[in-house]
Amino acid sequence: MPMKMVPSPAASSAVGRPELYRLLRTSTLILSAILHAMATAPITAVDVGYKGTQLKLSMELQDKQSVVFKPMWILGLRRVPLAVGRKVNLKQEVIPVASQALLNTFYKDNNNTCFYGKCYYCRPTEGVCAEGEVMEGTVILWLPAKFILNTTHHPWARKYRANVRAKWETDDNYCKAVKQLPLYKTHDYRLLDIIDTAIFDYLIGNADRHHYETFSNVDKGMLVILDNGKSFGNPFQDERSILAPLYQCCIVRYSTRENLRILQESLLSSVLREVLRSDPIYPVLTDSHFEALDRRVATQVRDFVGLGGVSKVK
Repeated sequence: MPMKMVPSPAASSAVGRPELYRLLRTSTLILSAILHAMATAPITAVDVGYKGTQLKLSMELQDKQSVVFKPMWILGLRRVPLAVGRKVNLKQEVIPVASQALLNTFYKDNNNTCFYGKCYYCRPTEGVCAEGEVMEGTVILWLPAKFILNTTHHPWARKYRANVRAKWETDDNYCKAVKQLPLYKTHDYRLLDIIDTAIFDYLIGNADRHHYETFSNVDKGMLVILDNGKSFGNPFQDERSILAPLYQCCIVRYSTRENLRILQESLLSSVLREVLRSDPIYPVLTDSHFEALDRRVATQVRDFVGLGGVSKVK
């Protein structure tokens, strides 16, 4: 008998600063049930995922749980939405319940079923194809509409234009100017959130953090780590500029520093390998990516030796 989908209130009730799923931390059973249901629950409706630059599908699972499906492509922060791998049969699970807008983007390439959906970069000539009818991807939990997200420009965003550098790339005192902005003078914890996120992004190789989201109706509006699609690219390149908020502001949460120290000596990769063994699309990462994670953790711990300040804020 298939497991019933854990309803969204079970996941949404876990939200609270500074964690996106606070209650799930102490309940492995609840977490396992949610991930299992996300990977196996029947799909009852599918539509194009309109928002964002990358191709995605909006799905509704059994018991009206909303999720996002992204075709194939840590640290105890608990601000990244729950995600799990899933193999979807497009012919059997998606096409029968898809919206007409999505169906209009389906086509065949040899014997493979493909679609291009709708997004900023989506083009009919650049669709994504299943292997036959089966597509591998990631299912991401979608929280109820009562959680309203505010989008804020990231002060350490890149310019994304040739021969144009951002101010933080040329001004070593840039952090002092950021601290004087009303948002960061009033919410001093927000800068620590940004530094936590920079460390997370450095570990996963994500240099594409051009904005960030916060909950507008949750205490202190914690920073939620969304939009991680450009992670785990080249495992042989460690992009140090991602850490600009850390080495320019010279401060980090005590808990973040201690978590990284604990994860030294290949512990992070060992734990992550074991966690991913139960994922439906195991192994998810290559050996080179696991090695990169451990190498970057070691680099971070060395950096902390010379760091000017450590915040006791949790």
